[in-house]
Amino acid sequence: MRKYVCSRQHFIDEDNALLEKYVDHFCHDAVNGMDYITWCQHFMPSELPSLVSKCRDTGSLALACPSDIETKEMSRLLVRVESLVQEAAALNVRIFIDAEQYYMQPAIDSIALQLQEKYNSLSSFDHPIVFNTYQTYLTNAKEKLQFDIERSTRMRYHFGAKLVRGAYLEGERSRALLHNYSSPIHNTIEDTHSCFDECVQKIMMHHVSVGNTQSPEVVLATHNQKSIELALQAMKDLKINKHENTIRFAQLLGMSDNLTFALAKQRYKSYKYIPYGEVSEVLPYLLRRLEENSSLFGNVSKEINSILRELQRRFIGSLY
Repeated sequence: MRKYVCSRQHFIDEDNALLEKYVDHFCHDAVNGMDYITWCQHFMPSELPSLVSKCRDTGSLALACPSDIETKEMSRLLVRVESLVQEAAALNVRIFIDAEQYYMQPAIDSIALQLQEKYNSLSSFDHPIVFNTYQTYLTNAKEKLQFDIERSTRMRYHFGAKLVRGAYLEGERSRALLHNYSSPIHNTIEDTHSCFDECVQKIMMHHVSVGNTQSPEVVLATHNQKSIELALQAMKDLKINKHENTIRFAQLLGMSDNLTFALAKQRYKSYKYIPYGEVSEVLPYLLRRLEENSSLFGNVSKEINSILRELQRRFIGSLY
């Protein structure tokens, strides 16, 4: 875990009371400093404008600072989302916060983490209520996942995650090129596959390490057969009970039914994900899913052959 040492005289004016509070509280020990999780635990994004208002130079922190309007919008969004989470908690059902484009994801993550700390608390529930989504086509996915797992352990709440590959591939690369920053996306699909599988392993190892003290849960939202097979083998190796809620599998309704039904037949937790809403709202989502799972088209002939064999088996069987 990276640690940062504070030197307020070099970067800020002395009359920044908010930063003085944090510096005095955390940075009295110039050797130990503080790490990223400790900082985030005591610092809210809404405080960022006040924090950087007296910075002597424009650096990364100042550039990342939301405007006053954006800060107010985040606060209003938090109120609206929390009303949904409150209802989910009252009904004892899980709620998933989806991922979006890279440039807006930090704000979504901030809201998700605040709600997880409150509603996934070990003292309130025996399982997570709020799940955040991790896009493994992002190059920072493993680091982000590791931070959030560690955060859940320190702050004593159940870790809840949905793991996907990602659906804004071309848009992310185009935006990075337009704004002259490094693409946040892995260079190859193989790197994305590897990242997804490694993230699955990280979560499973976390489950093993916390034992009965926490109840982490993850939904593997994937149509990739190899990733599913690797996850099943890891569950077997680590003795993770398939009848518990630790690992779930999900595929879109109408896609990869052969995987969903095979998992269900073996009594794994398998689900069909059903987009709901007006056609104008749902169609773009489905098109992104098709783009994300374009490699599936190479397996169409395999699936068709499986269907034909099953039809043949049933038809011939009915004749005898």
